Parts: sequence; structure tokens; C-alpha cells
Amino acid sequence: MIRIWLAAVLAAFALPASARPVVAILVDPSGVETTDLTAPYAIFSASGAVDVKVVSPTMEPAPLMPGVAWVKPQETQAGFDRRYRQGADMIIVPFLMNPKDPARAAWLRTQAGRGARIASICDGALVLAEAGLLDGRQATAHWASQGARERRFPAVVWRRDARWVTDGQITTTAGVSASAPASLVLLGELAGEAVMQDTARRLGLAAPIRAHDAARYTFSGDAVSTAAGNVLGFWRHERVAVQLSEGFDELAFGAALDGWTRTYRAKAYAVAPPGGVTSRGGLTVFASDRLPSFSRQVRLTGRASIEAMLDDVEAAYGAPTAKFVALQLEHPRWLDQP
Repeated sequence: MIRIWLAAVLAAFALPASARPVVAILVDPSGVETTDLTAPYAIFSASGAVDVKVVSPTMEPAPLMPGVAWVKPQETQAGFDRRYRQGADMIIVPFLMNPKDPARAAWLRTQAGRGARIASICDGALVLAEAGLLDGRQATAHWASQGARERRFPAVVWRRDARWVTDGQITTTAGVSASAPASLVLLGELAGEAVMQDTARRLGLAAPIRAHDAARYTFSGDAVSTAAGNVLGFWRHERVAVQLSEGFDELAFGAALDGWTRTYRAKAYAVAPPGGVTSRGGLTVFASDRLPSFSRQVRLTGRASIEAMLDDVEAAYGAPTAKFVALQLEHPRWLDQP
């Protein structure tokens, strides 16, 4: 009788399982690549068809990189396990500045063992490879890490011919700009093609195109010359304010913070009230408590984010700098494609 009573009490206080698919997006106190986080968060949260949570080892705000801003985790890994005892339906792993956390690797292996789909964005594939989840599989990641990945993880078949690669329950993507199209595809897997298409339409995103040739992305002479000129021209350097207000657009914010900082002529800062500001999908972002004076203001618009940012960068700094940013993001603009 005591056991039955105890079981009833525990059941009464247990957190309910989600009726919708659960997507966990990982961050880390060491830092997370900005667009790798903001693009999938924007897409999954805007769909209204899944529950999406930002999950970290601790509740310490995670730095967004590049740029100057911090994001508030919504669950710890331990808290996520308590709330969602059945595990995640899907886990998104952005490029994390610390890819070698043994506890996170074990957590990912446990989630995969429970049947979770695992997807990395950009060099988030390094996190999966460190956890052994890519051994014997085909995978991809950012073009610039190809050689290092092949040397460190020879058990992985590294591909360069697709913006995303799915092998079993694991999906990996090419560089940063693949985050949006791949997230749409993953959303379609969870919620259906109609939800994916509706979400893309409302966010102003193009239909996902998988075809890709990472071999065409390289630090060419033009790219090196542009980077060197922008770094050495210190008298032209700018501090860029990305002003945030309640309900801000995660896609536009991520692209602005990320892209302007990658020009090598500017450093972008989130500007927000003390205590942070929350996006339309529930992502809380904090600004630095010591902001500098700014020479440029960036206003977030409803235009498709990375493309709009590249247009703005080109208008400010010229086509070579916009192409250099596109190269880093592994965006088709580097190839003179839209």
C-alpha cells in the first residue's frame, strides 16, 4: 500500500510530457555561434508545431559569437531530463566553442539511445564527432574545417557536396548559412511538409536547396586582400549597435550580430534594456553592461535575414566585403549567386 501511495504522489507532482515534438537546441557557457542558434530557434518556434528549448549544462548566460551578446538558457541538461523523461524528439547542436565536454557527450549518446534525432549546424559536427556519434557515418560541416576534421576524425566519411547530409538518425550541415534551409527540412520531418512550407513563407525564407559544392569556398587572394585591408584600416573601424526591443526577430538579429562582425571592419553589439529582452519566440538576450559609443545603428527588418544583411554590408563597405562575409557563412553570395 505504501508503494502504491508513493507512486501516486510522485505521479501527481511529475512534470507532464509534451504533447508536441520536443526540440532541444544546445548552448554552452564557453559560447555558441550566433546564427547556428538563432536560425533554428526562429524556425522551430515560429512553426507553432513543436516545443523548443535552449539547453545548457548550467543556467549561466551563454555568449553569442561573433558579436557581443548573451543568451539565457531555458533548461539545464539535468532539468530537461526531469521535465522530458521520454527524451527529446530532436536535438540541434550549433557550433559550440567547447566541443569536448565529456558530460555533454554522454548526454547526447543517451538521448540518441532513446531515439532522438540529432542534428548539428556548421561545426557543431565537431561536438557529435567528439561524442563518437559520427563514427562510420557520412557527415559534413563548415568548409574551412575540412582538413582538420579529416585528420582528427578519420572514422567519419566527410562530404563536401551537400548543404546537409542525413545518415540514419544523424543530420549534419555545411557552414553557418545552411542553418535555415536545414532547419526547415528538419521541421518538415517533425511536423510535416505543410507546416514547413507555411513557416518558410511567413519568415520570408526560400525553399531549401540541398545541392552544394564546398570545394568552391576557399580563402582566395581576393578574400585575403579584403580581410587584410579591413583589419589594417583601423581608422575605418566601427562599433555597430543592433537595437533590440521586445518581440524582436531572431533571424534578423542573428544575421546582423554575426555578419557585421565578420566584416573585420566592425564589431556588432546587442543593445537592450537591463535585464535583457525577449524575442517573439521566447529567446532572452542580454547586452553588455558596458556599451561603447556607436558609429552605426542597424535596424532589424522583416526581410530574409542573411540576404538582407549582406545587402546592407555591401551598401556600407562594398561588394568585396559582402562576399568575404558570405565566404565565412558559406553562403552562395560568395559564388555570385543570390
